[in-house]
Amino acid sequence: MPGLHQLRDRLRLRQRFRDPVEVKGDGELRWWTEEWDPVLRAGGHSPSDVSSLLGGEPVADTYEGRRWQQARAEVPRVLREAAIDDPAFFDGKVVVDIGPGALGFPDACPARISIGVEPLARRFADAGLLLSGSPAIYLAVRAEAIPLLSGSVDVVVARNSLDHVDDPQATLAEARRLLLPGGTLILNFDVEHTPTETEPHALTLAGVRSWLADGFAVVHERELPHGHGGDGHAAILVATRLSP
Repeated sequence: MPGLHQLRDRLRLRQRFRDPVEVKGDGELRWWTEEWDPVLRAGGHSPSDVSSLLGGEPVADTYEGRRWQQARAEVPRVLREAAIDDPAFFDGKVVVDIGPGALGFPDACPARISIGVEPLARRFADAGLLLSGSPAIYLAVRAEAIPLLSGSVDVVVARNSLDHVDDPQATLAEARRLLLPGGTLILNFDVEHTPTETEPHALTLAGVRSWLADGFAVVHERELPHGHGGDGHAAILVATRLSP
């Protein structure tokens, strides 16, 4: 059937020349819907240490309950990784989470205003991956151009997202623009890993440090033995925004 062969050829050509950002978004959404969400629907958590982060709280009986447990666990997880001992650190602040995915940190964060910068937010909502009844604000925008006023944010969190964005250096420049002097940047990112369709950047600790040299003072740094992806390892940097 010549018509069918022609259609297949056109589809292959269209796929070949698709926007890489669009292709990356498809891959991201596929992971959340096919790898992450089924674990929670089957009665578990992903990652599996949620109960320990919540003080031994038993796994909830309902999917919605497990989703909220997952979200609440992300708050102590971020604080622990950043070596911040104050459990009320986020209270009363304006907090921006760059690339939260569907984990729910913005939903559970006890900030005065909690914002998730998630380009796939609309697609997550359509797939039923965003928590209902959440006070968080989700902005379906790129991390390199966030529609918030300069110097209007107390804390920026980017956990396992810096190698996913289109331009990591521009994303850190945008975080610097948003933060008040004295504000806090919390980074957790993979280094020395093999780039993939959804994680196209091979970051180095020295490279990220160099991007922070203009406008930030690093106050905490450590490396973990394992990464978020298949290879490499994770690094954590906590930095304070210096006065202009």
